[in-house]
Amino acid sequence: MNLNSPLRGLLMLCMVVMAGCGSCQGGNSECDPGQYGTNGCACRTDSAGCDTGLACNSGTCVPCGGEGQECCVAASATYCGGSLMCVMESGGELCRNCGDVGEACCNSSGSQVCNAGGNCMGGTCQSIAATACDAGGTVFSLGIETKQFCAVRVVDVRATSAQKAMECATASALFDPMTEVLTATPNIPIQDIEVCVETAAEGRRTTTVRAFGEYEAQRCARFTRCGNDGCLSVRLGACR
Repeated sequence: MNLNSPLRGLLMLCMVVMAGCGSCQGGNSECDPGQYGTNGCACRTDSAGCDTGLACNSGTCVPCGGEGQECCVAASATYCGGSLMCVMESGGELCRNCGDVGEACCNSSGSQVCNAGGNCMGGTCQSIAATACDAGGTVFSLGIETKQFCAVRVVDVRATSAQKAMECATASALFDPMTEVLTATPNIPIQDIEVCVETAAEGRRTTTVRAFGEYEAQRCARFTRCGNDGCLSVRLGACR
């Protein structure tokens, strides 16, 4: 075959295009760089990897926040659409229709949890608003976390002191002592805290955990984000 012809030029052009695809990101191959970050296209490489309402999954922007979809992320905090709750499952953080009073408890990281104001009783979230240990006392917000230091929920108890409130919560079975513990200090909100974890298998990656403080966030991440082999390191903040 005579390659000194227009056919040779076409063949060389094809080879250049194929070689260039070696550096392509994930997503629809029909997307151009100006579309990165949109639904079905590759994630952007800046801090806002995908547009609002989308999450980066295996290099591609996909819808998030709906039932069974990945949780959306904004300013390091996870969220779902409507009344859906973001729960940690084996497949990652997913949105589920659970956790509100009257709904089924959410199965998160092996624990049954409810949104603030609800307590999991018999698989259903029941209201525990202003449990009155002392009708004339002060309302104390008590944090409940797993024994792995991950935040579960906050319950309000009316009592004459913080110590009495904790005693009341224990006596009223507002948490499961087999899997949960009360935080030592009341009136601390649940925080979505970003941490950088490093494992031998996956390298460094940024994840978010729900905790009552930075120390608890690091411990929670080490127990729930490091797999069977454990983490090489766990640091506060996004990976750099």
